[in-house]
Amino acid sequence: MKKRFRIILFSTITLLILFVLLTTIQKDKYFLLHKEYRHQSFNDKIPLNNIFANETVHFKNKKAYDAFYKELKNNTQKNKSTTLLLKDAMIWLPIMEKILIKNKLPTDFKYIAMVESNFKNVVSSKDAVGYWQLKESTAIELGLEVNDEVDQRLDPIKSTYAASKFFKQAYKQFHSWTITAAAYNRGMGGIQRAIINQDKSGYYDLELNEETSKYLYKLLAVKDLVEHPSKYGLKLYNWRREPMRTIIISSTIDNLDVFAKANGTNLFVLHLYNPWLLKKTLTIKKPGDSYVVELPLQKKTIISDTLINKPMK
Repeated sequence: MKKRFRIILFSTITLLILFVLLTTIQKDKYFLLHKEYRHQSFNDKIPLNNIFANETVHFKNKKAYDAFYKELKNNTQKNKSTTLLLKDAMIWLPIMEKILIKNKLPTDFKYIAMVESNFKNVVSSKDAVGYWQLKESTAIELGLEVNDEVDQRLDPIKSTYAASKFFKQAYKQFHSWTITAAAYNRGMGGIQRAIINQDKSGYYDLELNEETSKYLYKLLAVKDLVEHPSKYGLKLYNWRREPMRTIIISSTIDNLDVFAKANGTNLFVLHLYNPWLLKKTLTIKKPGDSYVVELPLQKKTIISDTLINKPMK
């Protein structure tokens, strides 16, 4: 009887040890949503093709899925803000995509602007500005002009070129588009320190701050939303930016109000379509420098929702 009890006890302890070992090993495995029955009702929301910038995105844990689902939930509410977001996405994503292609970059990086700002020229609590949410020091390093007259972070075109320069630099350093996306959120220095301190190089192996850990899944969520809107009960319309005419300014303008009237418009419209102009003057600081101002072709100006949120100094 005692022998039988010892055998049962030994077997029970052995099974417990094996269970603990198996649980520990499984903890580092990728999150498999179809085995998480608590989230079964959301299974059809996961993208069929988990690819971002030509790299496979893994749902490593429940937090990764939560970040993905939360972004979808925020952007699939049938209200005015969602309608405006998708309208602005249809206007700006094709423009940004062309710039990324020109710079030989994966076009999925256009979704960073969507996640960062919802295509609004907003100012964050950390003083990041514009569609691409660039801080002043970073913007200047990337070749943008930021001063009391001009803030090119508010120019969607120029800031996209600046962001493209960042992506190239980050990829050259990290050799991974996934890490490049994370570096846009955390900064190249922050990612580099994490890689060195943790002696790991993959996005899924690094222990990062909560925001950066979720960042890639937020990007994947908006990508899936735009590429498969019917899946979420939404419809995208073929919105396009209105035809624009460009004016090259190569000499100082002391009064932009007068300049606007001379070009068949007014100061409000000039600032509306060129939110990077901060004041009523525009100074050419060095010989050979110039600026490009855009105005709508049509005589009757239509106010665009995408340009109306301009911070004033």
